[in-house]
Amino acid sequence: MRTVGHIITSAGVGAASYLVYKSRKAAVASFLAGFLIDLDHIVDYVRAHGWKLDWGRFSEAAHEKYSGKLYLPLHSYELLALFFLFFKGPTRQPYRVGITVSILTHLLLDQRCNPSRKAGTYFLAHRISKRFNANEILCSDYSRHKH
Repeated sequence: MRTVGHIITSAGVGAASYLVYKSRKAAVASFLAGFLIDLDHIVDYVRAHGWKLDWGRFSEAAHEKYSGKLYLPLHSYELLALFFLFFKGPTRQPYRVGITVSILTHLLLDQRCNPSRKAGTYFLAHRISKRFNANEILCSDYSRHKH
């Protein structure tokens, strides 16, 4: 899914978080978490193309076609577990729920909208076990799919 879609869905999760918990800070955190995890695409871009910005290649968001690697360190279901461990306690509950739902929504939408992604693609441990090798992580015809 493109960034605009993640911004819209994250705004929805942030609004729902505010309606439930009446916490502006937690709502904003939920909103930001839902699309800022896309910042990890910078890691993949730099590994594939170096530091020189080429907007066409950046917006293509298919850097694994050039580098053969898929890192995306923040796109991981393990991250959800970390938020549950980090945001313990009743005062942090609005953050725990809102951020987790926002990240989960992001990952599920990415998984649904990117047909080249196998189920295990969104587990960081799986990507590490495959040494981030895109040929082992993604469907064999990933280079033909539009990202």
